[in-house]
Amino acid sequence: MTQWGWVRPVARHESTAFVGRAAELEAVARAVTRARVITLTGPGGVGKTRIALRAAQQLDGEFPDGVSIAELSGLRDPEFLPNTVASAVGLPENAAQHPMDQLLEYFADRRALLVLDTCEHLVEALAVFADILVSHSAGLVLMLTSRQPVALPGECVLQIPPMPRPGAGADETTSDTVALFVARAQAARPSFVLCADNRAEVIAVCRRLDGIPLAIELAAVRLRTMPLDQILRRLDDRFQALAGARLAQARHKTLRATIEWSHDLCTEDERELWARLSVFAGGFTLAAVEEVCAGAELAGLDVVDLLMSLVDKSVVQCGDGVAEARYHLLDSIREYGAERLEEDGRVELYARRHQEFFARMAVRAGQEWFGDHQVEWGDRLAADIDNFRVAMDFAAAHPGDEAVLRMVNGLWGLWQGKSRLTEGRRWIDKALDAESAPTIEHGKAVWLSAYYGTLQSAPDSREMVRRCRTVAEHLDDDFLRARAAAAEAFAMIIWGGDVASTMDAYRAAREQLRARHDLFPLAVGYSQTSAFLAGHGEPARALREVEEGLRELAHIPQERWVRNYLLIMQVLCLWATGELDRARELSETLLLSALEQGETMGVAAVVEYLSWIAADKDEDELAATLLGGAGALWRQVGTRLWGEEGLIGLHTAIENRLMLKLGGERFTQTYGRGAALPLDQLINLAGGHAPHPSSAAVPAARTEDGSPLGPLTPREREVARLVAEGLTNRQIAECLVISKRTADAHVEHILSKLGFNSRVQVAAMLSSVKEDQPS
Repeated sequence: MTQWGWVRPVARHESTAFVGRAAELEAVARAVTRARVITLTGPGGVGKTRIALRAAQQLDGEFPDGVSIAELSGLRDPEFLPNTVASAVGLPENAAQHPMDQLLEYFADRRALLVLDTCEHLVEALAVFADILVSHSAGLVLMLTSRQPVALPGECVLQIPPMPRPGAGADETTSDTVALFVARAQAARPSFVLCADNRAEVIAVCRRLDGIPLAIELAAVRLRTMPLDQILRRLDDRFQALAGARLAQARHKTLRATIEWSHDLCTEDERELWARLSVFAGGFTLAAVEEVCAGAELAGLDVVDLLMSLVDKSVVQCGDGVAEARYHLLDSIREYGAERLEEDGRVELYARRHQEFFARMAVRAGQEWFGDHQVEWGDRLAADIDNFRVAMDFAAAHPGDEAVLRMVNGLWGLWQGKSRLTEGRRWIDKALDAESAPTIEHGKAVWLSAYYGTLQSAPDSREMVRRCRTVAEHLDDDFLRARAAAAEAFAMIIWGGDVASTMDAYRAAREQLRARHDLFPLAVGYSQTSAFLAGHGEPARALREVEEGLRELAHIPQERWVRNYLLIMQVLCLWATGELDRARELSETLLLSALEQGETMGVAAVVEYLSWIAADKDEDELAATLLGGAGALWRQVGTRLWGEEGLIGLHTAIENRLMLKLGGERFTQTYGRGAALPLDQLINLAGGHAPHPSSAAVPAARTEDGSPLGPLTPREREVARLVAEGLTNRQIAECLVISKRTADAHVEHILSKLGFNSRVQVAAMLSSVKEDQPS
């Protein structure tokens, strides 16, 4: 459920207790009242991330529009920075917008806190990214953790110091540093107790380690295997060389020396595994370790046993995963291992093994996702998204074996099932550029790009549909010919084909797909044709398409993605034939299924159809509210109702009917409130788990400027007035000094939020309202 904004991203549970840092937390709290960008800096291991997370939790109530946290340590390619942050914020991909534009719109009028954790490797891209976000929003505050400032105007840099050196006689009640050591020591050795016999040694260890939390934790864990006095003696021996160094440099060396000490205390085999683990990004499973890291110097050894030893020594962190435990290295520790791997000249060797493992995983997922284990596969793939990105980057940079094509093709369930179509299309483009020779894998990638683009009504999808046919004929391949026929038939639906010729095209494509046993495009085609026929006034025929599609899926009863869409189209058919209660009952079940899978487009369609059902039941307030909520969801994924003309016509008829019954101003207010509902409230309302809105519950409030433009942002109200003055989108762009693309998006959002179909309606509404004051 990580795709949904109502799942509070700040609700991250810390694996160990938080100790001390009251002064730093107070400094952060003060900083957010006077600065828009706060950067927590300091050396690795000093506690920047822990302080940022705790501060975010404490400040949650100060930001009514939410606190979100984006972890960037696993992100290697700055191109995907907006995608990563948008996902962390809870925004599903939007076909009509670049993720950067989506973030700008989302934060435009929100009072929110966004934490960007571990930025130093992306500092140049982060500077541009943060500047754009802050300059286009009034209430957004950014909190960054980085080993260096981003160097933005107005940036408030908070240097996070080590924990205070404990004085003589300090204990866990008087020194946070001692309290941290004791807490971690007791976690490593539950019988440990601070007492008069060991207090001096604990204080000496904390002083020797300069109060650096990670260094203290690495030392405390040694109590599992050696007494405290031996730990102190080894530290003294190791750090003699630091005498006389500058303070900042010494602290950096202290952490490094502590990591080196942990490294030296590992066996040779454990050190070797440590280095190999550094090729992973964002975490890994036991299976990945066994495949990527075994062999060579570790031949004949159980790498899982070695991994458990590294966990015991706090070199590797362990946490919960989707269906199994996941492991990761802290950044400082991963970097140290990567240096060892680079010194030995083996980075490319293990990067290739990493790529080969995740390529095999992607291929297997591609074969099994469309089946009974679809949900599990989707979650597994999403958990390893950082590893797949790294692997695809490596494969694209080392073309020749089509590994990058196999990966983007195998990950089709991730792109599709987790609402990552836009990112998927970008990776497909990279793969096609890297492996440009026409082959079967190349043709499959072209088809995926064409299918996703058509699903999102992207203009360039027409060219990709043509390329499907070109590659198929060039290779004289019947499998690709069948997929090209399916792509062409789908394009006819989206780009305005008539019923007879479009259904003929589907019949021909289905014959070819059945001959090649290519089930997915065959089955999903029935959801496309059922929507098409229902939208063109043939619900009975559309329902037969649904039933035929469900029969195609009978042998995989747990498949969910295509089945959900077929059942969504069944809701549409039931509504069209007047079976409103059955349609509503089925819709409420489908909402839960689509939400569990994290599939935004399906949720948008169900809420849309539930609004139509409510309208036919004369529940006008509910219908208008749900219509607004559906409109907000459609904007996240692309064009309303996929741009299919027949369905758009049905939507318009419902909208006009509601506008006549409620009145233009009341409809606008109700629609706007639906568009602004948090997703959990919208789902509860749509699913019948919240009271229906009524006239008393939805007062005809006006905005501060006296106009009925409640759902619009200040910039959208400005654009609306220019629309009313008769300006074209290009003239609006020139007037406001924005791009035409941005002006186009603003106008589209205005029409959708207000429930209008034309610019004339905007002008008519504004002309009928006497504004009390300018915005």
